[in-house]
Amino acid sequence: MNYFNQFVAEYILIPRAHAASEQFYALLGRINEQVINPLIWIMFAAAFVLFTVGLYNLFGSGKGGEDLEKGKRHLVWGIIGMAIMVSVFGIMNFITGSLGISDVNPSGTNDASVLIQPR
Repeated sequence: MNYFNQFVAEYILIPRAHAASEQFYALLGRINEQVINPLIWIMFAAAFVLFTVGLYNLFGSGKGGEDLEKGKRHLVWGIIGMAIMVSVFGIMNFITGSLGISDVNPSGTNDASVLIQPR
């Protein structure tokens, strides 16, 4: 019986586990490419818009006081938001690179149909 268990473990279970892990890594790569990277771009754009509104409030309005403080806050939070999004992309690049998942490109295609269709 010991030979049978060894045979099952070496020739049946391990190849299936390896194939499942490849499929899992492929799914992670597609989720990263089709869901996470577009979200990073959307949040980066929102932070840039906040930064631009802050610039307008800081320099565009001739009034002082509250508009000036509001502009400074928008500038600071816009810069913080952009820094966070760049950091998130770097962390995702590190994680997917350490797992061996390629094609981590935030400017990749945004066709979500590959999430449901096998490649």
